[in-house]
Amino acid sequence: MNRLLLERIMPIAEHEKEETATEMRSLKARFEADMEALYRLLVTYESLMKSQDEQSGTVDLLMSQYREKTRDLLKRQIETQQLVVTQSRNRYHLAQERLLGKVVEEKKYVTLHEKASQQEVAATKATEQSFIDELAVIHHGKGK
Repeated sequence: MNRLLLERIMPIAEHEKEETATEMRSLKARFEADMEALYRLLVTYESLMKSQDEQSGTVDLLMSQYREKTRDLLKRQIETQQLVVTQSRNRYHLAQERLLGKVVEEKKYVTLHEKASQQEVAATKATEQSFIDELAVIHHGKGK
């Protein structure tokens, strides 16, 4: 690839990588927040169960039904939050894979740019050496 073309492509690839990294950081924060919400629900459920176990003998039927509904509601919230966490984790992992792809792509362009630059330097050196050789031939030709 042409060095000038690569110099135009490289900033675009770098920008895409940065956007993907920003998206990944956002998805990671979301995943962590969802995990924290699940943890809080689990702690609440555990506290509720412990409280109900301690008061199991002193509760009337109406209170028992209320506690059962509360327990069921918390279980559903936990199940829902587990699904949310799974989705968040999957989105985060996909973003990590996209970022890895962008890093590899950027590295490919950097490597191609370096090779193109090295080829230009080699071509310039070859041209310079050719001129030096011509001057040497001309100079030695006059000296005879």
